[in-house]
Amino acid sequence: MSDPSLLITRPTATDPSLAPPGRHLHYILAPCPNTTLGPDAATWAELGPRYRDSVLRELERRGFTGIAESVQDETLVTPADWQAQGHAAGTPFSAAHTFPQTGPFRPRNLVRGTVNAVLAGCGTTPGVGVPTVLLSGKLAAARITGRHTASAPGRGRGGPAAGTPATATAVPASPPAPSALSKGTTT
Repeated sequence: MSDPSLLITRPTATDPSLAPPGRHLHYILAPCPNTTLGPDAATWAELGPRYRDSVLRELERRGFTGIAESVQDETLVTPADWQAQGHAAGTPFSAAHTFPQTGPFRPRNLVRGTVNAVLAGCGTTPGVGVPTVLLSGKLAAARITGRHTASAPGRGRGGPAAGTPATATAVPASPPAPSALSKGTTT
């Protein structure tokens, strides 16, 4: 990947007790292909450390001078780890980040063939990320309470199908979970 989007957090900026005095904790999230479309789980044992090194080189290039040398402790989490924990295809973020899996193309929050089941979470509309997962919960609550304006096929406007109770169960579509390639204590 020539120009990956990287998420870097430093929780010690607000809670210094998370690392030894004078040190920092960094969490680095980097994109990885799932184990169905990309390298299989077994390949990540050899690929993971090489990818970690390339991410650290990229951070150096972007101005995080000395980050690779300052790592004292780290945990490397790869798609193989997520797969071993039961995440389908080694991805904790649910559906793929491809165009047909974004925004309006994502799975709906009503479950076909069921009555009173509404999904919420990163695996359903509108998508991954804290703001959109919160919005997903709001959309599910609106469906449950009948306070939405979008019409669902076969459900009519305003809530559950006729003759069903006005409440439903919100079921997480997929648990939101972090995915880290490298995190460690640095200066």
